[in-house]
Amino acid sequence: MITVRHVLFVYLHCAIYTLINCLSVKDQMYENIIANNPCFLRLNGTNQFGCTSSRFGNVGTLHLVTNSTDLDWLFNEGQADPYTVALTPKMFNSNEENLFISREVLQDIELSTKVNGIMLLMNGTEEEVINNDNLQNNGFSPEDTCPNRYSGVSSCPMKPWNPYGTDILLKSWSFPIFVVYDQDTIKNVVDCFKNHNLPLNKQNDQSLCALELKSHMYAAVDSKTCLRRTMMSYQNIRPIKFCDPLGDKNVYWSLKELRPNTPNQSIAIVAARLDATSMFQDLAPGALSTATSIVTLMTTANLISEMLSYNDASNFSRNVMFILFNGEAYDYIGSSRVVYDMLDGNFPNDLIKLNNSHVGMYVELSQIHYDKEVVFYRPMKHNASDNINNFMNAFNKSLSDDGFSVTESESTSIPPSSLHSFLKLDPKFPGIILTGFKDQFKNKFYHSILDDAENIQYNNISKTIASISTSLSYSLYKFITNSNYNGLKQANSSYVTKLLDCYVKSMNCEVFQSLTSPLHLPENPPNYYISIDMITNTLTSLSRLLFASFGSKIINKVQSEEKCLNYRTKQGFVPIWLRGNYNACYSTTSNVTDAVSPAFIIPDYDLSSSEYSTWTESVWHEVQIRMFLRQSLKLQIVIFVLGILVFLFSLIIVKKMYDQSGINFNNQEVNSVTNF
Repeated sequence: MITVRHVLFVYLHCAIYTLINCLSVKDQMYENIIANNPCFLRLNGTNQFGCTSSRFGNVGTLHLVTNSTDLDWLFNEGQADPYTVALTPKMFNSNEENLFISREVLQDIELSTKVNGIMLLMNGTEEEVINNDNLQNNGFSPEDTCPNRYSGVSSCPMKPWNPYGTDILLKSWSFPIFVVYDQDTIKNVVDCFKNHNLPLNKQNDQSLCALELKSHMYAAVDSKTCLRRTMMSYQNIRPIKFCDPLGDKNVYWSLKELRPNTPNQSIAIVAARLDATSMFQDLAPGALSTATSIVTLMTTANLISEMLSYNDASNFSRNVMFILFNGEAYDYIGSSRVVYDMLDGNFPNDLIKLNNSHVGMYVELSQIHYDKEVVFYRPMKHNASDNINNFMNAFNKSLSDDGFSVTESESTSIPPSSLHSFLKLDPKFPGIILTGFKDQFKNKFYHSILDDAENIQYNNISKTIASISTSLSYSLYKFITNSNYNGLKQANSSYVTKLLDCYVKSMNCEVFQSLTSPLHLPENPPNYYISIDMITNTLTSLSRLLFASFGSKIINKVQSEEKCLNYRTKQGFVPIWLRGNYNACYSTTSNVTDAVSPAFIIPDYDLSSSEYSTWTESVWHEVQIRMFLRQSLKLQIVIFVLGILVFLFSLIIVKKMYDQSGINFNNQEVNSVTNF
């Protein structure tokens, strides 16, 4: 006799077996795709920019777009919406204008309401993309045509600085966008489309390849709103963070120590930016946007430290300070913080207290190009300081002798640069910008993922940077000593190449290894995105170590890293332990300052104000792409009908068993008593 206990046992056993098999089926249904580079959400005091998915991800039928015909079919004939579009870089026919991911294409996709997400397949490698004539001629920059247009001291000129700008970076998109580089993944996506989604005119009759894109961003509206929500959530038992202020560190180094009683106009500042940006997480290569200027600055700092030793430099009242500003892509975060700290008596710290009156000359390096051409911009064209005039005469003569063209731009505006922050403080600030472009950027991929090693003509630029660094060092030498340099030292192009390897190709390079070994550094190129204020980027720390290797004094009596960190140096110096080839404690002027906008430290600051940068980055939990087969409409209907039939059949069985339950249970009770 089958008892209720037996029935329950069999039912429970079947349930457990079914559950185990369902989990394995679920795992087999989805193929996870490597997705480390989503477009993410950033906010300022008034708006949000970037991309986000719905909370549980966006699902769409895969549609491969390699030309405008594929896109037209999706808009006009596609019936299996919503779609997830997989774009290739060559997404237009060779006879049509090629704009990579143009603003118009994305807007058309958004307006169609048929698209739920986008994947950019970087197949054929970036070299193939850049070698495309149309793309090379037209360029592609996701930035504004006038970067940081609302945070400078001059308006955008009639001919905008960035003629290749598309503004994609400064728009909020209603769907997630991912970029995928892994070639095996790209092959699987293309094969899935070809095997299951073709022919296109029969999509409703077949199972279709589909994608789920998940990159849900917690923040929304603007920085003010997301920070307020974060503060409100702290009252809960489990607080939730919605966004973080952008921030990192500025890095500086001086030829000799900075002192509290610094004479006025005795410091020459040589500056460059340390950051770049792009649409996608961890993909901000910034080769021509940023790296070439950093390498020029570093080469100059190294050379001047060899031309003027610490003891020699101590004989002069003047000094030179090299600064790498962070967060300049986002309304000049780093430089505006330096200016704020100067006004507050905290730059570089509350003991030394430098301000703008101590600066005799400010020279900024911006987008140093591989052409043998240097263009300089200065806001005070007809009333420049003697220091600036003397510097330019020496610099011009040295470079002209080396076959360079050195000219001054006639533009009444100055290009995007950290100098804007200082001019806000003092319109007569003695500043000058040295660039590789005249009136408009030569860089056709400014703040793009294509601004990598292939964009700087790697083999040609080393000699150009070496010549500029040599001339710059000679001019700085004259500023400090008031005499011409008569030595033989020059910047070495092979050293420049090694630095370019570090700042463009891979952080696990010879120069950085000589400072950090046996620590293992990432093999990938640097990511120049500033990130959030709680994180110090690897490149920021490495740049500080590199500065520390220039002209620093070894502390022989300190033999361990732990003791080095606690060693008390004289004012203006800090102890730092260099590993690798150095493997010792050094006394250095290399140090960092905060590169966090004053907007986030001023009590009750109005985040809708444009005085200081108000950029934040959204928090997100999970980034994922999954590929699976979406069943055809007919099969879904069949499964639905079968489900209803099974449900009705089960209902009838249960009803019948319920009606006979009295008989079955009574018989069991009688039998049990009788047996007893």
